[in-house]
Amino acid sequence: MTIGMVGIRVWVCALVFALSCVAGASTEGELEKASKAGRVALVLVTEPGANGVEKAEKVARDAVRKIGKAVLVRMDRSLPENAALVSRYRLVGPQVPLVLVFAANGMITGGMLADGLTADGLAGMVPTAKEMQVIEALQSGKGVLILAYSEGMPGERAALDACTRARELSRGKLAVVRVDVKDKAEQPFLQRLRLDARARKPVTVVINSQGQATCAVEDATDPSALVEAASKVAAGGCCPGGKKSGAVCAPPAK
Repeated sequence: MTIGMVGIRVWVCALVFALSCVAGASTEGELEKASKAGRVALVLVTEPGANGVEKAEKVARDAVRKIGKAVLVRMDRSLPENAALVSRYRLVGPQVPLVLVFAANGMITGGMLADGLTADGLAGMVPTAKEMQVIEALQSGKGVLILAYSEGMPGERAALDACTRARELSRGKLAVVRVDVKDKAEQPFLQRLRLDARARKPVTVVINSQGQATCAVEDATDPSALVEAASKVAAGGCCPGGKKSGAVCAPPAK
């Protein structure tokens, strides 16, 4: 499973935010403005003569409403002021219109071409807060230990201690992200990781620096095994010392 620049999830908002669609202004400036305001930005990439722009814009508007705290920015890739973005995100070749998704921190997390473009698909590319932490760690070249737990869960402290020690042993090459399985805002992320909110044991998902989930371990207590697992390429196996148990690797029988 590759996490990489995958996109991802919807924040549950109590307020309804108005749609903002900007045309003609510098796209980079509008992205900066959205990021400073803590908003997701959907960028509709077009060029003169492109077909299906109105339809794509309607879908993007629907996605903005689903997301809530978001804006829609329209970008003409033929304009000189957008040349830097076109080069940075390799937008010369793809067929337009297309829609890019930028998280609230300004990081691109996905995109969709007009064919198959859906509001749910775009909204699904918005990362949760914890998922964003994972993406940021990966972008900095680190592997990630995702500890899925709930407060007071048996084995939670031991699993956290193992993750913390593994981070120390890796000498800064691993990050630790804790995700409460009871957190409603993180359910989409947990579903993508195939983790059950009803879990009764802590599960540590190991992601290598290439964004691959190499394994998941119940009741992880061996920091060295976690470090070793983070250095491997995903092959569908278990972490060292673990045995397969459903969707995760359980610790060896005692």
